[in-house]
Amino acid sequence: MVETTNKDIYTILKERVLSGQYNIKMRLPTEDALIEEFNVSRYAIRKAIKQLANEGLVYSVKGKGVVVLEQTPKTKELNLSLEKINGLQSLNSDQKLDRKTIIADFQQVIVDENLHHKTSFAVGIPVYAIKRVRRINDKNAVLDINYFNAQVVPEITPEIAKGSIYNYINNDLQMKIAVVKRQLRIEHATQTDYQHLNLGINNCIGNMISFAFNDDGKQFEYTESHFIPDNFIFNQIIKF
Repeated sequence: MVETTNKDIYTILKERVLSGQYNIKMRLPTEDALIEEFNVSRYAIRKAIKQLANEGLVYSVKGKGVVVLEQTPKTKELNLSLEKINGLQSLNSDQKLDRKTIIADFQQVIVDENLHHKTSFAVGIPVYAIKRVRRINDKNAVLDINYFNAQVVPEITPEIAKGSIYNYINNDLQMKIAVVKRQLRIEHATQTDYQHLNLGINNCIGNMISFAFNDDGKQFEYTESHFIPDNFIFNQIIKF
């Protein structure tokens, strides 16, 4: 067999993942199988898999192999890395912040075609549809629009939503949160934004869209975090 370059291995594996040849039920082949197929070193295979993981396409799980994550809309465009950022960080982070969460809407709905195209959840499954206003220092600064797969994250209550759903997932459900894909955009403010946020003279909002997956590669969350753009910054430390 003709030797294959590292770039070729990555490109071939990525195409197989995106085309569905390696789907969520199949996982990736073992390292040994890939070494034999491509006639390369273990290092080359691991390098290609690491690149796929960095793009949010796969996730390595001890004892399970390399899990293929469910595909989301515009997967190839979700290239903005906000690694290790767990939420919105205030510009005035040195000040003491008074934080409060207000539940603006809480219901369980069935995913239809429109919601499917927005969130990538399968049509027909039940999801928790939640709107939460994050009030910081007496100012409605963030509107979280959450959708949680009720089959994967069951029995969410308004009380849980008012606290931390992620704590509930980690501690009560004992479920591993493996990967979060994020996309940061600036958008025109909608009527919903004007209703729930103290936008002032702003006519646009920042929107951090998140797709979250467990270590089985199953998407359990789609969230839009709408925030007043001149109130927040995002930081990332890149190590070489």
